[in-house]
Amino acid sequence: MRRAPTPSRPRRALPRAITWVRLGLGGVVALVTASCGASINAVYEGDVRFEHCMALDMEKHVKPTIRKACWEEWTKFYTFGQTRDRVEYAKLRMKQLSGASDFEESDLGTEEPRVASAVPEPTSALAPPPMMLAVDAGASGPGADASADGAVDASTAPPGSACAASCEATWNECKAACTTATCERGCTGQYKRCMRKCY
Repeated sequence: MRRAPTPSRPRRALPRAITWVRLGLGGVVALVTASCGASINAVYEGDVRFEHCMALDMEKHVKPTIRKACWEEWTKFYTFGQTRDRVEYAKLRMKQLSGASDFEESDLGTEEPRVASAVPEPTSALAPPPMMLAVDAGASGPGADASADGAVDASTAPPGSACAASCEATWNECKAACTTATCERGCTGQYKRCMRKCY
């Protein structure tokens, strides 16, 4: 048995077309919105490559041309989403390594002079920090470089110590003569100005 055909409904072509246009525009807007800014993967890859080049800089057995090639590759392909200071550092390293050859022992002449750390580097997370001073600075015993009258021996004293001793003597005299807090602050200011001249 055959079924009787149902009467066909007239198609509405216009509303369906408008729906597709709306979906298409919505998709384009979503795509444009999602593509603004640096993607997480691009930033992560740039970070990893930057740290790789930094690690190559720490290894002195790696040839300078390899280090330079690493920084060139990073500046060419991985700067998207990176901070300006990293990009400037990479360009500085490329400039420093451009004059180095593979036959040099190291490129110490091209590196920036490193400032000595105020505290030593930790050796272990569980170990206590190392002692900074072996001897108390205020102790004056048989090993101290001071004479009986408190003067500093000029042959072993650091530069500026004679000037500092003079400033300290002037400060002690000024403070002994003071009776008010304002006078003591004035002595302290005079002492600071004197110490700036010493160093």
